[in-house]
Amino acid sequence: MENIFFDLDGTLIESRPRLYQLFQNMIPSSKLSFDEYWTYKRNKISHKEILQNVFSYSLEDISKFEKEWLERIELPEWLVLDTPFEGISDYLNKLKYTYKIFIVTSRQSEKRALEQIDQFGWLDVVKKVFVTGQTQEKHDLIKNGVTIHSKDWFVGDTGKDIQTGKRLGINTAAVLTGFLNEKKLLEYKPDIIEREVIKLNFNK
Repeated sequence: MENIFFDLDGTLIESRPRLYQLFQNMIPSSKLSFDEYWTYKRNKISHKEILQNVFSYSLEDISKFEKEWLERIELPEWLVLDTPFEGISDYLNKLKYTYKIFIVTSRQSEKRALEQIDQFGWLDVVKKVFVTGQTQEKHDLIKNGVTIHSKDWFVGDTGKDIQTGKRLGINTAAVLTGFLNEKKLLEYKPDIIEREVIKLNFNK
């Protein structure tokens, strides 16, 4: 039975409202709409660039923003804004009969990640949840924790996710529900790309 490794934010769950709302909360002067904010982000324009170019922030102010962002982004009052993408739970429950399912996330807090995954009812679906704590690489966690096969898959919404799968020597699938647009994702040459996870067919 092959393995499938799923990224969490932007892949299995809709986390964009959380990031947008926190940004607006931290930048009261921001008039950016949800779509405007995510057009920047999906084109790989960083918060630093947005704050410099749109809001004329100094480097000191940007540093303060980035520190506070990391402190707040995984607090329960913001995580509550996350929702599973439509059809994900049924999709995972069907997939578990033919694949071993893993979730791999760059979240800081393992405790809060596990609580959220449990809330969505997925802990009995997945074999293991890997949380980098932003101190380890996804590649290393997987390599040290699971026996990898060339027919395995890594599914994610960022270039780094695709790079992780390629470093592991496994298949890669990109989805357009998260942090990068199609043009940017195609630069990383995933094996397949779909609008959303539930459209993926791993038997092609």
